[in-house]
Amino acid sequence: MNYVILAAAAAAAIAVLLLVKYVKSRRARGMAAVAAGAAVSLEEFGPAVALLEGTGLPFFVDGRAAIGRFLLEFPQEDGAKAYYFDYSCLFGSGQGQRRKQCTVALFDFEKSALPDFHLSAGAESLGEDTGLEPADMAAFRGFPEGARLYGRDQEALKKYFTPELAACFAEHPGWSAQGAGRWLVMYKECKLMPPGEYKGFIAEASRLAFNLA
Repeated sequence: MNYVILAAAAAAAIAVLLLVKYVKSRRARGMAAVAAGAAVSLEEFGPAVALLEGTGLPFFVDGRAAIGRFLLEFPQEDGAKAYYFDYSCLFGSGQGQRRKQCTVALFDFEKSALPDFHLSAGAESLGEDTGLEPADMAAFRGFPEGARLYGRDQEALKKYFTPELAACFAEHPGWSAQGAGRWLVMYKECKLMPPGEYKGFIAEASRLAFNLA
């Protein structure tokens, strides 16, 4: 009887591994098509963790066991370089451990000086060690309902996030962003973006990013 149970467990484990491998290969094929359509190369892994941590953005610093997958790296244009990729990292430990996975757009604006901020499309909370304090949303008009803004310098936030900029996010709901200095990371609903929706994802991210810069 034990042999039957062990055999069934082994068969189930093999089935799960095969399913995971199939899903990953299917995404790889989809992302290869996206890269071909955008006329850029596709890297299975990247950007390097050192580059991500070097941005100083809490989004890339707070987790552990971080990894980037299916990287689309676009050449510099209008003073900015863009990276699109799947990002995964771990939070917590033991039974409270959780994994964050989402497709992100990372921009390097060489000549910009963005204030330290985090704009959440929903009720996303930040760790206390980020140093970013919640802003009074009553002072920021035009953002989508439920949006939350955090920063180190509240006066700098008020000068930076104009009603026009808020309205741009209202036109593209679901987007969150985090900025510091020359770096800006953006993501929509913190999920893995299906390859079929990637073209629209790139267009939206680019429009919002250049409004922020």
